[in-house]
Amino acid sequence: MNKRASLIIGALIMFLLFFSGRWADEGMWLLDSIHKLPLAEMQRHGLELTSDQIYSSSQASLKDAIVLIDGGTASFISSEGLLITNHHIAFSGIQELSSVEDDYLKNGFLAQAYGEELQTSYTAQIVKEMKEVTDEVLAGISDSLEPETRLSLIRAKSMEIEKKARDTNDVVCRVVEMYSGAKYYLFTYQELRDVRLVYAPPGDIGNYGGEVDNWMWPRHTGDFSLMRAYVGPDGKPARYSASNVPYHPRKFLPISTKGYHEGSFVMVLGFPGRTFRYREASGIAVLRDEFLPETIDLFKARMNVMESWGARDRAIEIKYANRLRGIANTYKNYLGVLEGMRRSDLLAKKLREEEQFRNHIDSSATLKQRYGKVLDELSGKNQQFHSFVRNLLFLNSLSSGVDLFRIAERFHSFAALPEPKETDIEAVRQFVSSVFKNYDKQVDKDVLKAILLKGSELPLQQQPVFFTELFGNAAGSDRERAIRNFVDDLYDNTDLATPEGCEKMLQKNSERILRDDAIVFGSRIGRELGAVNAKNSSLAPELLRLRSLYIEGFIAWKHESLTYPDANRTLRFTYGQVKPYSPRDAVQYKYYTTLTGVMEKETGSDPFTVPPKLKELWEKKDFGRYVDPGLHDVPVGFIADLDITGGSSGSPVINGNGELIGCAFDGNWEAVVGDYVFQESLNRMISVDSRYVLFILDKFSNAKNLLNEMTIH
Repeated sequence: MNKRASLIIGALIMFLLFFSGRWADEGMWLLDSIHKLPLAEMQRHGLELTSDQIYSSSQASLKDAIVLIDGGTASFISSEGLLITNHHIAFSGIQELSSVEDDYLKNGFLAQAYGEELQTSYTAQIVKEMKEVTDEVLAGISDSLEPETRLSLIRAKSMEIEKKARDTNDVVCRVVEMYSGAKYYLFTYQELRDVRLVYAPPGDIGNYGGEVDNWMWPRHTGDFSLMRAYVGPDGKPARYSASNVPYHPRKFLPISTKGYHEGSFVMVLGFPGRTFRYREASGIAVLRDEFLPETIDLFKARMNVMESWGARDRAIEIKYANRLRGIANTYKNYLGVLEGMRRSDLLAKKLREEEQFRNHIDSSATLKQRYGKVLDELSGKNQQFHSFVRNLLFLNSLSSGVDLFRIAERFHSFAALPEPKETDIEAVRQFVSSVFKNYDKQVDKDVLKAILLKGSELPLQQQPVFFTELFGNAAGSDRERAIRNFVDDLYDNTDLATPEGCEKMLQKNSERILRDDAIVFGSRIGRELGAVNAKNSSLAPELLRLRSLYIEGFIAWKHESLTYPDANRTLRFTYGQVKPYSPRDAVQYKYYTTLTGVMEKETGSDPFTVPPKLKELWEKKDFGRYVDPGLHDVPVGFIADLDITGGSSGSPVINGNGELIGCAFDGNWEAVVGDYVFQESLNRMISVDSRYVLFILDKFSNAKNLLNEMTIH
């Protein structure tokens, strides 16, 4: 084994042995570590399952009920491939299927039979196998190699391992790094390529509270939707076909109506996105001072345009609904991260920790030789990133946030083909069609104006060269006028701002295509972005090497502080208890919310509008079997101290008996900074209660066909 990997893995084994007798809620654990966790303590808190029933590589286990789905996580809740996930995870598919005439975003959707379920572009991936491949990846790759060369060799070796593991077309294989490259794992997935929408609640339930309540507790959102995975008649994964049949999972989750209480054991299996718990102080400083504020400003500029136009035209609102929701979610998250960094004094804590690390390193000549310069070198590299990060974010926002330039880039590539074939032309047509499906010319124009106006506020040293070339030394209102006139002229003079113009352009020769104003300006953006990306790309391998070295030294110094690798969209296990919390002085939050709370929040205007039928059910107290006997009400949401992050959305919340009691959909505002630091007293996972899910399906939507195929306890 690679010497550095041996060192770090040995340290990990030491702290895991030390940790094995402790009860703790922090950690997004790889499933092959479950047997090292304090299972006896979990059992004292209510876990009834064995570790093999949670994860087994040879027999059916909870692992087989968990699905990686576009944007989040889902889980099987019937033997017929029925999936539950969040409404906000299914939102993109619902939006694609919606129109002013069939407004599923607003009115919801219910399929009463298989044939009524609607095709989406989603895929579902189920982990078949995971295994460590560190020795294979790092074999023959020395630490002394240049960082870029070393990273290139690791990528090549990873691709070779992936290719070897793909024994059929029915599996997807990915090698992923853990602990910043100290370990590598191969994940093999069965990919189901036919996933259909089965049920979506009305927007006034599935998105109740909207962005006002996003990342907040108490929460009253029915954030769930149902989908179904299909396979071919032969049982093998297949693309959408009317002849496909429901997939039969190895494992599905029964649903509990028994509820929970404060202190109840709960666990989650899901696919959390990215965390950065071990990021160095200098990297945190760049995030806090540059990356997050600039991204927030650019996102807000785009959001303002989309919201303004959507308020005037429902068709536009539907077109931009998914894009706006995604941007707004990240925007509010970043605001919360900034506030959390300030409130937790994260940078000062990191600096104090690093000072202690330096003192430890200075105590040994051997340690000093290996780790003595790592923090200073990291600081230097982060300072380089600091010098161009705002420029990078601005140019990326132009390139990816303005549809006209996405189309222009596609035509630029098309024009570079020596002899385009009919298949090349058709590929461009399909791309153009996909863009224009969710496009409005005036909205796109105003988005471009807004981004350029934000760019004009950049420090001069980070403004792109074309600003001076196009707008000279104009400032203030003169520059704003110049930008608006430039954008108006650009959209008037290009052929790429309409589907008809794009079709005409396909009939022209390469020379004429490349003269189009949008392509000329898009190419200028592309050249500057390419230069900045080159700077960023040259830094990345060096930062990765230094961070890997720092984490190696950090683990060797503090054995018990690192118990799990950062999240990276691989299957993880986290556990804890249902718990209330106190976010600040004199404020105490309960661990549950109820249907009465939904009514209390109602204002009669978006996002706090209650459907009349839901209000009627509440007024009549027509709660059925879904009422909580202690509350005399239907529980809507609850919180627990589990450690999750983006990508965990839609994950099943499972009780000690292996039953689904909820669907995770958010974190609380005070813990949004949790991607960088876990705060035991504040960190809470927000979930929709399974009883509210069943109540909405049964009493509100009369979805008896779906309830009949579930196993409900």
